[in-house]
Formats: sequence, C-alpha cells, structure tokens
Amino acid sequence: MKSLLSFCVDHARGVILVLVATVLVGLYSFTRLPVDAVPDISPVQVQVNTLVKGLAPEEVEKQVTFPLETELAGVPGMEEIRSLSKFGLSQITLIFRDGTDLFRARQMISEKIQAATPSLPSDVAPRLAPMVTGLGEIIFYTVDFKAGAQSPDIPNDRSEQLMELKRIHDLLIKPRLRAVPGVAEINTIGGKERQLLVLPSPEKLTGAGLSFREIRDVVAENTENAGGGFSL
Repeated sequence: MKSLLSFCVDHARGVILVLVATVLVGLYSFTRLPVDAVPDISPVQVQVNTLVKGLAPEEVEKQVTFPLETELAGVPGMEEIRSLSKFGLSQITLIFRDGTDLFRARQMISEKIQAATPSLPSDVAPRLAPMVTGLGEIIFYTVDFKAGAQSPDIPNDRSEQLMELKRIHDLLIKPRLRAVPGVAEINTIGGKERQLLVLPSPEKLTGAGLSFREIRDVVAENTENAGGGFSL
C-alpha cells in the first residue's frame, strides 16, 4: 500500500488524467447502457391465462381460477402458486424450483389443464403464456379517444366507443406491436365485443309453429364461418 501511495504522489498528474478518463468513459457507457443491464433473477415460472367473458371478478375466481388452482396444485417441482382474478381475465402463476426444466414443467401443466377443462365453463379456454420471465412484462397502456375530439367516426355513446376502441386495438394497434422484435405477446383486457342479439317473441313463435331450438339452429347456420375459394 505504501508503494502504491508513493507512486500516486510521484505521478499525480498521470493518476488524475487516468481518473478523469475513467469517469468520462463511464459516463459515455452509461448513456448507451441497454435496458436489461442486470441478469434475469426471476425464478422458473409458468403462467396460465384464461379470458373470461361476461363474468365479474368474484365469478371468475369461483368458476375458473379456483378449479384451475385446485388441479394445478400437485405439479411436481412447484414451490408456489398465486392467482389473480380480474374482470375478463384469470391469471395463475406457478413458481418452480431452480433448475427445473421449463419445457417439462409446461408439458405437465398442459396435461393438468386438459384434466381441469370439463369443470370449467364451456366458453373458456386456458392458455399458457409465452416463455417469458417475471421481468418480461414491460408496459400497460390504455387506448382511448382524445379528449374533445370531434369526428364522424367517433360514436357518441360510451358503450359504442368502447366497441370501436377494441376494434381499433385488435385490428390496427395489436398487429403492429406484435411485429416489434422481442415482443412475445399482447393481452387485451377490457373493451366491448360487438354482438348481435336475436330476441324472438314467444307469442309469435307459437303462432308460426316454431320453437326456440329451430330459431337457434337457423341463426347458427347463417352465421357459421366457412373457408371460401375461387377459380378462374
């Protein structure tokens, strides 16, 4: 230590120049530091997301989240399980021991989900989230019309505005964001789906000799999607 101090005193100008150069290089590197500057310290985890339409958070918890949690509780290697029930979304996060094979864990969870499907509502389909870590959730954003904006394309009714905003997001914004390198998935929460309701009159059906089942079958046949083709 004495020799080092003596060297620094004898070459004070050189030591100061090296110190200044080191500070400048550090500041230059700091301005160009990547966002992911630290190692990913998140554990091995798998998320199960389920989109649920028309149910309140309490109903989502009872009908979707709880049955899935009960079925997934026995996955080998799992250390922790936590869930979140929102309007329109059920999310379950499973944490595994360090060193667990992520692909094997996802396979076991997929098998458990298939076993739990019969106890879930018929119109829900649990899905595994992409293989991203706990630090991979980058941003939440909201889509809305600009305050005070006036345009013939902006509906006056708030319910119709929410339907239009969801259409704009799903058809215009979401495809462009998914094209950004590194983006694994974009989840949509909220908005309103455009629906067409058929409300038959029971009295008129009886007079015409028709039943609700026949009306349902006709509507289903006329709204079914089918592949099309053309030839020259």
